[in-house]
Amino acid sequence: MAFFLTDNSPIDFADALPEAADVAIIGGGVIGVCAAWHLVNRGHSVLICDKGRIAGEQSSRNWGWVRVNGRDEAEIPIAIDSLDCWQALAGELGDDLGFVRRGILELAETEEEAAFFEHWISLAKDHGLDTRLLSPDIIAEKIPAARGRWLSGMITPSDGRAEPFKAVPAIAR
Repeated sequence: MAFFLTDNSPIDFADALPEAADVAIIGGGVIGVCAAWHLVNRGHSVLICDKGRIAGEQSSRNWGWVRVNGRDEAEIPIAIDSLDCWQALAGELGDDLGFVRRGILELAETEEEAAFFEHWISLAKDHGLDTRLLSPDIIAEKIPAARGRWLSGMITPSDGRAEPFKAVPAIAR
């Protein structure tokens, strides 16, 4: 059992607090709520304490990227696990998370950025990722509105995004 505010209720919380909880979590952002989710699923009672609302600060304002594309090599395995976790969570909670896997695209304007993409594509292959490089012609063809002088692009179609202002309250519920 977990206790928390999950909607646009006033910041003043008037409900009775539990007499005891196995775990108290300070912070109702994505990290606190996901920690509570896992603890509750393991049979613990959890109390989330926050100064405001669930996902009322940064967790509702970020872009919600769940990506492997372009990460440091040491982060790749955990980023792959993160995508798998979000996919499983979306399967369990449905569309409330706003999680979709439509890919993350980066565009290179400089030789340095293009060189990074060339290097990173080898890391992607080592990890079995679906990352691919895009030429300037492909970028112009696929994204006509992407005006600029792009030297290359890099896309990982299996990367995803969640809607933070929807996802965190949905997990809390």
